[in-house]
Amino acid sequence: RMASKKKQQGKKDIDDGEEMLQAILLADSFRKRMTPITYTTPKSLLPIVNVPILEYTLELLVSAGVKELFIVCCCHAEKIQEYVENSASCKQFQVSIVVAPACKSVGAALREIDSRGKIRGDFILVNGDVVSNMKLEPALQAHRRRREEEKNKDAILTMVFKKVHPSHKTSLFQEDDVCIAINPESEQLVHYQSMTNKGCGIDSSLFTAHPTVQVLYDRQYTHVCICSPEVLCLFTDEFDWQDFHSDFVPGVLTSEILSYQIYTYTAASGYSGRVNCFNSYDLVSKDIIHRWSFPLVPDANLFLDTSYQYVYPGVYKEQGVSLAQSCTVGADCVIGAKTTVGDRSSLSRTVVGRGCSIGAGSVIKGSYLFGNVTVEDDVTIVDSVIGEGVKLRKGCSVAQNCVLAGGVEVGPGFAVTEGKRLTLAGAPKDADNDDDGFDSDGPEEVETQGDVTDAKEV
Repeated sequence: RMASKKKQQGKKDIDDGEEMLQAILLADSFRKRMTPITYTTPKSLLPIVNVPILEYTLELLVSAGVKELFIVCCCHAEKIQEYVENSASCKQFQVSIVVAPACKSVGAALREIDSRGKIRGDFILVNGDVVSNMKLEPALQAHRRRREEEKNKDAILTMVFKKVHPSHKTSLFQEDDVCIAINPESEQLVHYQSMTNKGCGIDSSLFTAHPTVQVLYDRQYTHVCICSPEVLCLFTDEFDWQDFHSDFVPGVLTSEILSYQIYTYTAASGYSGRVNCFNSYDLVSKDIIHRWSFPLVPDANLFLDTSYQYVYPGVYKEQGVSLAQSCTVGADCVIGAKTTVGDRSSLSRTVVGRGCSIGAGSVIKGSYLFGNVTVEDDVTIVDSVIGEGVKLRKGCSVAQNCVLAGGVEVGPGFAVTEGKRLTLAGAPKDADNDDDGFDSDGPEEVETQGDVTDAKEV
């Protein structure tokens, strides 16, 4: 694996002479933005460019020198437990699965961790849906320098940002579209707010304590931060703090009682993206295919037992793929092993998982097919997500922005209209804390009509 390659001579491991570096990985995001796919599969195990999202996050932690990992699971914990037990990547850590089905927020999850008394020092906090090749050593060193060399025990948190042009920000939700203000000399965070139609408002009293303030709207939070144990204690003490962005950060910055401080670190280079909805799923997938995340790209074959080759511009193909001579594979396509594509079929801007069968005369554009999908002859799929084991019978069509969860079967000639989400499974019992629903309200289930047998529309 990349992260285990020999380090440069003389370079010191992050945890040399210290306690092993710990990390907390939140396998749930406590949102409902990716149903119904996540009714049966945890989001962190969904494939992105045919590799579970979790693998990318684990690679980031390996490269940072993490030795002990706590994975907090609130939904589908048994599936994450099974994956961890069989994952070669997880063998690089001392892994503990924290099963907390009653937790419905980040705050509740961190209070659960704090109650177990396992965190001994500074740790990395990361969401289990982050894809990044950033180097975290400088952020860790800056955090430790403040606390140890500068003796600033009030510096409890360092948030890792990346610099992006405002027009390039992928802020699809309020918690991602933020404006920050920092002390440019110390990089202390002094103001943090989600942008609104009225713009950014900063209290003038801020300048009393900080004569020089730099207001930034070209920073994007990477959902990675370096924490001291006081962060967990604060969540425990402030029981009404549920969300990191709307409760914890503003609570620390505006408190008249607490003296704690938050600092920022802006990564000088590297890629970072988060998969927190279907739109960002598409954006991050395209970034990987376009090699912005290098070396986290398919043909590097860093994960699992993949065997991708970059066969011609914009196409990645595993060994064992069978392509009919008359089929067409356009740019930005990824095709997994044991997949067959029939005569006159056309693929463009599409990721196809392992073991899929695509019949003759089918057209697939801008879509994501998970493993073992059956696409019969003359099927059309446009800009949609097709789950594991879905069967699309002859002549059917799937319009834009559809999501078909695992096991759904669409009958011959049936047209799935734009924006439909179909599933055979109901919401899990702990759906209230399902990390991946499509919006903040519970999904409404409606029986579909036509040839989609026993499916439900969400």
